Amino acid sequence: MCCVSRNSVEPVMTQPTPGSAALSSVSAVVHTGGHWSTGLFDVCSDKRICVCGLLCSLCLECSIASRYGECFCFPLLLGSTLALRVGTRERYKIHGTICEDWMAIHCCWPFAVCQVAREMRRRPVFQVYEINTSSPPPSRSMKINTSSPPPSVKDALV
Repeated sequence: MCCVSRNSVEPVMTQPTPGSAALSSVSAVVHTGGHWSTGLFDVCSDKRICVCGLLCSLCLECSIASRYGECFCFPLLLGSTLALRVGTRERYKIHGTICEDWMAIHCCWPFAVCQVAREMRRRPVFQVYEINTSSPPPSRSMKINTSSPPPSVKDALV
């Protein structure tokens, strides 16, 4: 089978045939673990996030919620910033506690929002690779016992 990327203009050399069993496996590779990639006060490490976060932290938080798959207005709810930060920490397996998240949000809210935005930008959500393998159809061999005739229903009742 010819493996061709989706962006390639090369033709596919072989097609699946009817009756052949194709197994497909999808794997997700995610860089996880460790600590936050930037500190809470490393605001200027990403100038765009720095300006947006310090001028309008709520706008940045709405953008984060949207990228996270939540409603754009999610940050208007109480506790949503904590939920986004904890969710980001869990998604990327970042070491920390919910108490640390609470302290960062309630003591340094704009900085905490900027840190989450930097983390989401630096760590890709998923890098998905699809691996297709083909195997021949299973053989269907049956052994027939010809040494004695099969029992009839009449023999089974007697």
